[in-house]
Amino acid sequence: MSENTNEPDLPEIPESDVELEALLRKLNPAPMECSTRDQLHREYRITAMNAAYSPARMHWRRVIPLAAACCLATFAYVSLRYGTDLWQPGTESDPVATLREVTPVEEVPPSLSAPSAGDFVPVSAQGYIVNSASKGVIETDDGPRERMAVEYRDAYHWHDPKTGTNIRIFKPRSEEVIVPLQTD
Repeated sequence: MSENTNEPDLPEIPESDVELEALLRKLNPAPMECSTRDQLHREYRITAMNAAYSPARMHWRRVIPLAAACCLATFAYVSLRYGTDLWQPGTESDPVATLREVTPVEEVPPSLSAPSAGDFVPVSAQGYIVNSASKGVIETDDGPRERMAVEYRDAYHWHDPKTGTNIRIFKPRSEEVIVPLQTD
């Protein structure tokens, strides 16, 4: 290759490309025409504008006021719907606080014949069998009997007609039942 010190250090060029490289070095780039530069600038602005207003891009100037308006509307609805009950918990008009003060949830009586705390009226009491299993056969004076383990889920439902509040309590319970077996 050449020993010219004016050229920067370039990687070695294969023998077949030496002439082509020499021709390319002789070329001088022409200045860019104004119309080409203007066209490139217009295309850039169009591309930038399309990217800025793309449907996939989040527009925070629109989202934040919309979210604030939704929060304000929700606050107004809750204030109008629940009124003073929302701002003064624990008063006589708060059915949940009244129920907690009079009867804890754990001590709810299974008998629903009398009304519970406050203005709550019993609606229903149901027991569902969740699981049953045999614990084996035992021998008694009356004959053979089978021990059964039964798991229940009791459901109690109260309603306050004045406020429209519903309370449902689900309570698990298990019992062991002795069932007589038929013998021939």
